[in-house]
Amino acid sequence: MIKQRILTIWIVLTALALAACGLGNTRLSPAEGAAYAAEVEDIVENMLVGRSECDFARYTRDFDLEEWEGTLDESAWQQECKAGFKTGAYQSKTLDYVEDRQESRVVIYQAVFENVEDATLSVYFYIDDPDHLIIGYEINY
Repeated sequence: MIKQRILTIWIVLTALALAACGLGNTRLSPAEGAAYAAEVEDIVENMLVGRSECDFARYTRDFDLEEWEGTLDESAWQQECKAGFKTGAYQSKTLDYVEDRQESRVVIYQAVFENVEDATLSVYFYIDDPDHLIIGYEINY
């Protein structure tokens, strides 16, 4: 759990640093972004629904497990899940835009959760990964 939080903080700080510098960030056109988002729709939905239902297998089904190695502790995750994530259950999401950040493609949504009506969900993938495995995500509210 702590390792996952550290990874999330690292991703957030890296994303903020790159955004501040404007280095390597390229927003896809709305049509290209929508097409890519359609490719990863089921992957993102599985992750969010698995998180809401405390179904670890569904939650992690499309994670790049090599990238997440050492940060996924099912037991700790289940405890946090059963206690209810701060956001509460996932309800819906709307695509905002898709952006390339160096080696990562980031799909950014506006999301609604049970306890948070206006959150920004960013899901990270490698640009050249045909399987679209999740390498990171963050929820900002």
